[in-house]
Amino acid sequence: MKGSSPVRLFITVALVAGLSAAGAMMFWPGPERDLRPEEMVGTVLPQARALPEVTLVDHEGDTWTPADLDGRWHYLFFGFTHCPDVCPMTLATLAGAMQELESDGMDEMPAVVFVTVDPQRDTPAAMANYVEHFHDDFVGVTGARGEIDRLTQSLGISYTLHEPDENGDYAVDHSAAILLIDPQGRLRALWQPPHGRDVLAEEYQRIQQRFPSA
Repeated sequence: MKGSSPVRLFITVALVAGLSAAGAMMFWPGPERDLRPEEMVGTVLPQARALPEVTLVDHEGDTWTPADLDGRWHYLFFGFTHCPDVCPMTLATLAGAMQELESDGMDEMPAVVFVTVDPQRDTPAAMANYVEHFHDDFVGVTGARGEIDRLTQSLGISYTLHEPDENGDYAVDHSAAILLIDPQGRLRALWQPPHGRDVLAEEYQRIQQRFPSA
């Protein structure tokens, strides 16, 4: 989860596009686990959790709020564009999960939102340039540090910004969970790493079928 150059980033994407984010750090505070009849890799919350009201900016420069999640299922992931490993691996995995769902003929397709924890470097333009390498429909979100912190803290997402080096570069450690937001804009489930494309696609379908009126 350490910072790196764009060149190294794209080399990493090429190498890991088919891999899951094994070995990533996850700082989830331990939600209640649902007693479910079928074993799953992910955790389904017994009660969906509302997101706080925050105002951010998407990669096109438009205002973004959690209300933009309403009406559709979403995978939600937090990271940063200078990440050399976990972020490109995870976004590649999410792109693969979308391909799996499309191949399965899924009617209710989820969307993917990538929220930065490094808004100092991750401008809307930087986010646009980044997400387009993974999927045309991915949405990148950035904004004020305080607004991002309110969102991350409510969802149990942790991150640490390290001191800059002599070149001004700095590393960021961050949670690597993929969150699933239901069509009412609430946290419904999450996957801790490693999370493969097949798992994300198959378990999404099971969760969507289990909560058809969510």
